[in-house]
Amino acid sequence: MRLIGALPWFSAAIVVAACSSKSETQTPAAYTYKPQGCQYTVATPKTRNYADLFADDATAADAVPQRVRIGLGGGVTAGAAGYADPSTTTAFLWETAAANHAAKVKLGTSPTALSDMHQGFSFTAQPPEVGLSSGQPAFFHEVHVCGLQPGTTYYYQVGGGAPGSEVWSATQSFTTVANTGKITIGMFGDSRDVVGTWQAVATRMRDAGAAVQLVSGDVVDIGSLQTLYGTWLDAIWKDPASSGKFLTLGQQMLIPIAGNHENDASQFYSNFVIPGEGDFAEQYASFDIGNTHFVLIDDQPIASGSADAAKATLTWLDKDLAAANANRAKVPFIATVNHRGLYSTSHHASETDVLTTRGVLAPIFDKYNVDIAFNGHEHEYERSKALKAGSPASGDPVVGTGTQYVICAGAGADAYAPSATPSPFREKNAGFGGGTPYIGVYALLTLEGKSLTMTAYGLKASGTRVKDDDVLDTLTITR
Repeated sequence: MRLIGALPWFSAAIVVAACSSKSETQTPAAYTYKPQGCQYTVATPKTRNYADLFADDATAADAVPQRVRIGLGGGVTAGAAGYADPSTTTAFLWETAAANHAAKVKLGTSPTALSDMHQGFSFTAQPPEVGLSSGQPAFFHEVHVCGLQPGTTYYYQVGGGAPGSEVWSATQSFTTVANTGKITIGMFGDSRDVVGTWQAVATRMRDAGAAVQLVSGDVVDIGSLQTLYGTWLDAIWKDPASSGKFLTLGQQMLIPIAGNHENDASQFYSNFVIPGEGDFAEQYASFDIGNTHFVLIDDQPIASGSADAAKATLTWLDKDLAAANANRAKVPFIATVNHRGLYSTSHHASETDVLTTRGVLAPIFDKYNVDIAFNGHEHEYERSKALKAGSPASGDPVVGTGTQYVICAGAGADAYAPSATPSPFREKNAGFGGGTPYIGVYALLTLEGKSLTMTAYGLKASGTRVKDDDVLDTLTITR
């Protein structure tokens, strides 16, 4: 959602009757929501096809919350009030089968004492007017909660409705990101083809106790088809092996950045909560986790020549990385996440959009000494040597010092054959699918003290835990 400066809790520019019928349709020119206790304000982007935006109220809610997920709200200006902070802030998002205005979260540190109540808003994501569509609207509810304690487990329910007849979800739990000690981050991408593989990756994320899952794009095959999000998110919501329990959706923070298959569709942005502000909200974001500054970049505008969006992204990126590079004493590492593999030797290696993206992003990463860049797009695992952009920047890199580029894209996508041809800039690559014991790949990052360790795994169909899989590669960076 788009963020703006401090405003009243719900803007007076929007006329919303507390007793409005759920059949009413509104497309407001502007809609804002100031979460209680937060230092940022959420505003629905004008570019998204949203309608029926309502503050939580006491009208009837006869639809059970579905596919509850946890994302992250907040601003994207490091050091400013309201900057995204996964140790103290959580955004809840869920769907219902029918429209209603119920948008409440009640939570606490005990499952029997959910006494802390927060209100949000509901909205309808309309099917796209052109292109592929599931043909039906989707009904969403969103609540942001700030002021949480780092490294703390909270229990919660979402829902609401008329007093005495509220409808609530089952109780789930999540743990805020710790500020100290060992922190585990899940890293993967390209889940778009086989939902069972995506589900298997989620079992590993639960087993590893990932504090946050970061996804480098192409969550589904066609980003405008709402039914695909329902299928993919259902697969990681309820535990398939134990009725009444949960897997990772709504239990672990999930923050994706768009890939080319999302195609800038409103359905992608309605299904996830990503930090953001301005006209191109949720297309770029950053936040600190432990010893690492993470930067998420939707590279589609850069690759496709969308001038306004690309300019906004790159202007922000330069400022964000400059601030992060100056803050190394406190947060020593910088890691970026974008979809296209800037340096690969696989299927997309020489395609124009990839080379264009390389030519734009690699010099900026060099300028601010980015430590590691995570990508998808190529359905394989691949890690480069330390690289700097060559001349021209879209051409071959200079090997020796600089950023290491990691492609980890096998959370459900059909496999590409990794290149067997030697490359002067490739350190390691591995495939999955036919001829291998693996159905996919994923990585876990361990952040602790002055070190960042990345371990990549080959995902086995027969396993359910990280220890069931083979280590494909490991890398430790220290400062």
